[in-house]
Amino acid sequence: MPTVVEAPTHPANRRSTEVRQQEIVLTILVLAEERGVEAITTQAIAEHMGLTQGAVFRHFPNKEAIWAAVLDWLQARLGEVFESAPDASPLAEVTRIFNAYMALFANYPAVPRLFFSDTFHHPYPRLHERLQEMVRRCEGRLALWLAEAADQGEVRADLPPPAAAKLLLTSIQGLAFQSCVLGIVANPVAAGQQLFPLYLAAIGAAKE
Repeated sequence: MPTVVEAPTHPANRRSTEVRQQEIVLTILVLAEERGVEAITTQAIAEHMGLTQGAVFRHFPNKEAIWAAVLDWLQARLGEVFESAPDASPLAEVTRIFNAYMALFANYPAVPRLFFSDTFHHPYPRLHERLQEMVRRCEGRLALWLAEAADQGEVRADLPPPAAAKLLLTSIQGLAFQSCVLGIVANPVAAGQQLFPLYLAAIGAAKE
């Protein structure tokens, strides 16, 4: 599956910390796609960038700080997914978010690998808590839009918004896992186009 992430190819020279930190994060995305998250070490990062481990740690104090920067990147991408569209109806927002998730997974196949990796869970409890909060916020935003859609008659009036939001995210996560981790779904965007109408039917979305 093609990805828009590319590893840095410039010579290893002295660059600002902010630029180097971003390059290290992008390198991790490439390595996560190629080797899996658990295979990523600071030595692998350094070798891929043509640096020494010492150079990596000049820009991050420890491994947790490196993974915190990766989580910052993930949080920024999710922020883009959930950025409201002007004048869109609640159901249109839900549809846009689903499509944005599919595009995110297609463009960055490493993202599901990172979410499902143990790295953000047992080794670093603070990062685990951050990831939990990110998911809760995503569910909460979806639930608000679904509640508004029910109030406006776009979906069934008796819809339980929190459960409907969780169902949608669970479907997205399952599709991402099958596509980007197991590799049994070749095209998550195409698969999503088949799956989403079933979700709309389940929540009683009004047909045009």
